[in-house]
This record gives sequence, structure tokens and C-alpha cells, in this order.
Amino acid sequence: MQYVRPVDQGVFKPDEFHSYFIADPSTGLDSCYCILTRVPPGKGTTRGKHVHPADQLYYILSGEMHVLLGREEQVARPGQLVWIPAGLPHWNWNTAAEPEVHFELIVPAPERASLVLDPGSLAEPDVAGKPLIRTLDATAFDPEGFSQVVLADRASGVESVSFGIFRVPAGNGTELHAHRFDQIYFVIEGRMGLQIGFEEYEAGSNTLVVIP
Repeated sequence: MQYVRPVDQGVFKPDEFHSYFIADPSTGLDSCYCILTRVPPGKGTTRGKHVHPADQLYYILSGEMHVLLGREEQVARPGQLVWIPAGLPHWNWNTAAEPEVHFELIVPAPERASLVLDPGSLAEPDVAGKPLIRTLDATAFDPEGFSQVVLADRASGVESVSFGIFRVPAGNGTELHAHRFDQIYFVIEGRMGLQIGFEEYEAGSNTLVVIP
């Protein structure tokens, strides 16, 4: 298992919609797909409207995303999470002047052959009253210590995953511990020091960390 996986954004072609699969069952991570996607101006999902047999979550890192969620068109910006429940028809595109980049999860991981399906091939979920776009409240961070703002979990209606944004001031961190589930970090900025088993690692920005 490769725990620390830097993302080379040089893989992206300037004028093409491109999803870079950083980790998935083919690379030893059985629980989900971890993807970084870049959408140039004027581009969008090449398949158009589609569905997944699992939940999909986008966290917008830069730019502006137009996204059709069911029958409603919405706009998501940096610091916002888009939750797309399994079976919900959707597609996304970029009408702005700058590229849009987002980190995404598809969880739990379906078979690759059934990852993307045509609308109508799955029962459409009832999303009435459920917030599909959620905004990070940065004022909720502890300015002095390690803290997390949760954007999706069971308490907020998302059964498949817990998704949060962590802020770790210099000199702060956690004690050595373990979980009963896989934990994924995508480092947005700064540098993360971490210990996995008996080994120590360092992860810079645009790096995925997989902890079984």
C-alpha cells in the first residue's frame, strides 16, 4: 500500500476535462475512489447527465462549478462541498474564465465497469429538503488547536462517509491512534507530518494520504 501519493498536476491537459484517479481498488484502496478533476473554461463532463451506484462528493478547490443536481442547476465555489446521492442524475461544467478544480470521492467503491451509468438505470433518490451543497464555516475552526469542521456525516443525512476539513496550526497534531475504517486526507495547503505504523512521512499540498 502506498500511503502518501503526491498528485502531479502536470498530468492535466490545458484544454481538456480530465479526472485523475489517485487511489481506487486497482491501487489497493477498496473502500472508495479518490479523484482530482480539472475542468477548463467551456468544458464539462464528457458523458453529460449520468448517475453513479454510489455517493459522489465534490470539494471545490478553485474556480467555479456549474452543476445540475436532479432537475436543479446550482453553482459551487471554493470551500463548498457538493453531495450527489447514489442514483441522482447530474453533470457539471465550467462557464467561468478560469479552470475549476475539485477533489472528489465515490463511496463505497462500485465495480469500475458500473461506475458511470445512464440516467434511469437506478432509482432516483428523494432529495427534497436535503442540502446538496454545503459551505465550510471557517470561523468554526479553533484558532489555537487542531480542529475539524464536518460537512457530511450520518447526522447530516450522508450514510456512506464522514467528510470534514481539518485545520492544524503549527506545532499541533493528534496522538498515535487507529480507526476501524479507512481514513483519507487530501492536503490542500501546508505540510503534514504523520506516522503510519512505525514509519514517519511528510505530505505537501496536493498530496493524498491513505491510512487503512
